[in-house]
Amino acid sequence: MTAWVALEGVNGVGKSHLGRRAAAVLGERCAALVELPDSPPTGLPGQVIAALHGGDRFLRTGHPHTETLLLAALQVHRWEALAPVAAGRVVLEDRGPASVAVYQAAVLAEAANATDTWALQQALAIEQIITAWRPAPTTTVLLTDDPAVCLARFEERTGQPACADERALMARAGRLYHLLAADRPEQYLVLDRRVLGEDQAVESITEACRTAAATTPEGATREADQPAVGAALALRLPRLPVLLLRDDQ
Repeated sequence: MTAWVALEGVNGVGKSHLGRRAAAVLGERCAALVELPDSPPTGLPGQVIAALHGGDRFLRTGHPHTETLLLAALQVHRWEALAPVAAGRVVLEDRGPASVAVYQAAVLAEAANATDTWALQQALAIEQIITAWRPAPTTTVLLTDDPAVCLARFEERTGQPACADERALMARAGRLYHLLAADRPEQYLVLDRRVLGEDQAVESITEACRTAAATTPEGATREADQPAVGAALALRLPRLPVLLLRDDQ
């Protein structure tokens, strides 16, 4: 299997900045993947993101199921398009399957005026669709911080204030991240920036990457992931669309 660490968190939590610092520390041992919206505009991911953008910072076009499937497909494409990663190296991914699951579940829930419990089921279903076609990360590092601080960073970075529906979406995403982490404590490492300094957070991320790389079987290649994906596909895929599309409750 490929050692793979995904960085997650709400907008403005600082994951991209901390991820870049961690990648610099790891050097050649790290294959760093940028957030999908930062993909080169000429490639497939960049073209899909550009088509979805349409002026909305959260890629909402009014067709949330289509958006969900397109973004899920880009997560699969990211894995398929990646060159083989040698044993002892680790992929550090800025936003993995959980980002699509959380934010699209939040979009669906806001449209349906649904509860967080309902949204969590949507998030789990979306994540299952993605991991039926690509492996789940070895470790997911969830960065958290004071929501007001995250909002301030987001507004400073984008140069404009968040509107009410964006603030509601970010708040919902934050709650869903915590619910996902509680549902899968063995996969998630939660780093609270309210109690960790920046250097401590970077060290925790790099240590998670080193641990993931050390536990990858010696000599394993990316192709070793494929049987697990095939098994997941056979077991899960026929059941998923029913749950995903039930957004009228």
